[in-house]
Amino acid sequence: YYIPCRVQNRTIAVLGMGKTVESDYLSSEDVELLETLSGYIGIAIQNARLYASLQQRIAAYERLKEFNENIVESISVGVLAVDLADRVESWNSQMEVMYAKPRAQALGRPLSDIFPAAFVEEYYRVRQSPGIHNFYKFRLNTPTGESRVANIAIAPLVTRQFEVVGRIIIVDDITDRLELESQLSQAEKMSSIGLLAAGVAHEVNTPLAVISSYSQLLAKQLQGDDKRSAILEKIAQQTFRASEIVNSLLNFSRTSGSEFQLLDLNRVIQDTLTLLEHQFKTGRVHIESDLYRDLPGIMGNSGKLQQVFLNLFLNAKDAMPNGGTLKVATENGDGVRVVISDTGSGIAPEHLNRIYDPFFTTKVKPGEGQRRGTGLGLSVSYGIIQEHAGKIQVSSRPDQGTTFALEFPMMRKAVNV
Repeated sequence: YYIPCRVQNRTIAVLGMGKTVESDYLSSEDVELLETLSGYIGIAIQNARLYASLQQRIAAYERLKEFNENIVESISVGVLAVDLADRVESWNSQMEVMYAKPRAQALGRPLSDIFPAAFVEEYYRVRQSPGIHNFYKFRLNTPTGESRVANIAIAPLVTRQFEVVGRIIIVDDITDRLELESQLSQAEKMSSIGLLAAGVAHEVNTPLAVISSYSQLLAKQLQGDDKRSAILEKIAQQTFRASEIVNSLLNFSRTSGSEFQLLDLNRVIQDTLTLLEHQFKTGRVHIESDLYRDLPGIMGNSGKLQQVFLNLFLNAKDAMPNGGTLKVATENGDGVRVVISDTGSGIAPEHLNRIYDPFFTTKVKPGEGQRRGTGLGLSVSYGIIQEHAGKIQVSSRPDQGTTFALEFPMMRKAVNV
């Protein structure tokens, strides 16, 4: 006997029956009972098939969900999503790193509780408008107080039926990229100006030597004529100052081809501080040094590095005409790091981007005990640090002081630029 198992008028299985154990045929009552049971058997088979299909779909959904999460977690930009109430529903690992806020502290919280007011105001401004909105080079202050620059895109989060269910925000941190571009631009500018400086210096040096020689000759001939001798003395002084500028130009254009050897940077710093000890004492500048005891060596030229530290230390002294504190520290990290901080007058924000430009100086009217600036000290220092494959960064606040941070690679030959 064959009895179909039907569900909703569809045969999904067939029950095959034979004779009884006594070899008798099934009775009409037995057949009727089996026909009744076949409906339940069909439902059970259908449920089993539906359950298996559901399990497969759940497994496929989980694989797709995990795959999409891996994509979001692996990309190098910050991605977060908010619902229509502007509560954070997604926060990827790059956001944790860049914005310094763990995912657990961000999920479920309103956007206004997480981001600074400046960003939230811009977000609310564009939220009601359709389409994608971009904020280029937006300065974003993190909870740790760090300032980052990012390109930010805000787009509607929609379903397949084009229903808006929230917003997706993509944050591309370009702080390091901008810093590298700035360093490259500065290096290219220094290279071009260096070639120009060498030519100008050589052209100017000859007439300066002639002026100096004739002024000295005239001074000997006019001995006893105090009035004219005083004028010649001023000529000689200004000629000497012009000669110093020319020599600085030549130094600026000769930042390659140095001989490098293994150096103890702590020793170079200590020697430079000792050299300036008298000037610091008379200028009422207190020195606080914190030199890392087991500082790794670097490959460099001690004379040129001492020139860098001389310039930075003297600049710090000049920024503290009434005395102050100069802090010098060395650190061991990915490279050898030197941090030089003063409590001086600081640098105006509009001048920070120009301090490495040749001939740019703020010391146009030096006070008592200060040097008149030529505008070449930091330019030369920048070139020397580049020659040592190093980096230099500056941070400053007017009337609060300035900090220079220098970093050099450990135990490697410097790259000549």
